[in-house]
Amino acid sequence: MNMTAQQPWIPDSYYRWIVVAYGVTLQAISVGTLIYCFTLFTLPWLEEFGSSRRDLMLTIALLQIGAGVMGPLAGRALDTFPLKWVILTGLACMVMGLLLAQRATALWHLWLVYATLMPITMTLTGTLAAQTLVSRWFTDNRGFALGISAIGTNVGGIILPILVSAWLLQVGWRDTLNNLMFLAVALVLPLTFLVLSRSPTPASNLESGGASDQRVWTTREILTTSIFWIPFCGLAPLSMAFGTLQFNLGIIVRDIGLDTAVTGNLIALTSVCMVAGKLFFGIMGDRVDHRKLYWIANVATIIALLLVLYAQTLPVLVVATVATGISGGGILPLMGLMYSSRFGVASFGRVMGFGMLTIMAGAVSPIGAGWVYDLYGSYSIALVTLALIMLPAGIAMIWLRPPEPAANA
Repeated sequence: MNMTAQQPWIPDSYYRWIVVAYGVTLQAISVGTLIYCFTLFTLPWLEEFGSSRRDLMLTIALLQIGAGVMGPLAGRALDTFPLKWVILTGLACMVMGLLLAQRATALWHLWLVYATLMPITMTLTGTLAAQTLVSRWFTDNRGFALGISAIGTNVGGIILPILVSAWLLQVGWRDTLNNLMFLAVALVLPLTFLVLSRSPTPASNLESGGASDQRVWTTREILTTSIFWIPFCGLAPLSMAFGTLQFNLGIIVRDIGLDTAVTGNLIALTSVCMVAGKLFFGIMGDRVDHRKLYWIANVATIIALLLVLYAQTLPVLVVATVATGISGGGILPLMGLMYSSRFGVASFGRVMGFGMLTIMAGAVSPIGAGWVYDLYGSYSIALVTLALIMLPAGIAMIWLRPPEPAANA
C-alpha cells in the first residue's frame, strides 16, 4: 500500500534518500558480516579445524558460488514479490546460518552453512536487494544514488571488522558469530518494517526514464545481447582480483612477517578507499562514458596485483590496498549503471541477478590462489595470471554500445 497520502510531509523526492540510508544499513550488516569479516575468521578456523588454505578458501567460494546461482532467482523474486518479505526471508536465513556456524565442529559444517543459507542471505539482503530498491526510487541522479547505496558494504567493512577483531580477542569466534547475529536482528528487522511500509508513486518512476525505462526484458533477451555480456566479462575479472586480494589478506600479512593486528586496519583502509571509489564512479557515471570509468578500475586493479606480487613491507602493501579499494569500489556502481541505463528499471532485479553471476567468477579466484600457494608456496603465479586476464577484458569494453537516450535521460 502506498503511504504517500498518509505522509504528505515527506514527499518522494526526500523519502527516497531515507530508502538509500536503509540500503546502506542493509548491506553493512549482510555484506559486512559475510564478506568483510571472513578474513578475520580465517586464522581461528585454520587453527580450529587444521585445514589447508585451499580448503578454507572453499568456504567463501561456496558462499559466492551459491550467491551467483541464487542471483537470477533472487532477482526474479525482487521484481515479483513485496521487497519487505523478500528481505525478511534473507534475514531469517542469516540468523539460522550464524546459529549453525557457531556449533561447527568440522570445516565441512561451515561449508554446508556457507553453501546453503548464507547465499540466500547475500542475495536477499545484500547488494542485489539494495540496488533494486534504490533503482525503483530514482530516475534522475540514479548513478549517484547507486554509488551512495553501495557504500553500505564498506560501512560494514569499516565498522564490523573493528568490532569483530575486539570480540575475537575477548570471547572467541563462536560468541563473535552470536554477537553478529543479534546485531543483524536488532538493526534490520525494525528498519525493514518501518522503511518498506511505503513504495514510490508510479509517477516517480516515469518522470525521467520514460516508457523505455519500464520495458520488461525476457530472460532470453537479456542473455542474448552484448549489452549484458560485455559488462559481465569486464566486471568478472575485477571481482576475481578483488576476491583474491581481499580474502587472502590476513594470510598475506602474516607471510610478509607483519603483525596480524595489521589485517583489521588494512581491511578498514580498503573499505575507506572503496567508499571514495564508489562515490567517484557513481557521481561520474551520470556524466562520463562508462567504458572510460571501467578502464580506470581496470588499471587500478592491475597496479594492485603487481604491488602485492612484490610487497615485502607495510608501505607497499598499503598502496596496494588503496588501489584495491578504489578499483573494487567501482564494481557495484559500474554494474548498476551499465545495466540500469541500458535495460531500465522494470527488469533491473532480473538483469542484476544474472549480473551477480560475476560473483561465481570471483569465487574461483580465492580458492585457486590458495591452491597455487599450497603447491608452490607463493601467490605469484595466481597474481600474474589475474593481471594478464585484465588486459583482454579492458579491450573488449571498446565494443560496449552506449545506452538508449530515453533510458538515460
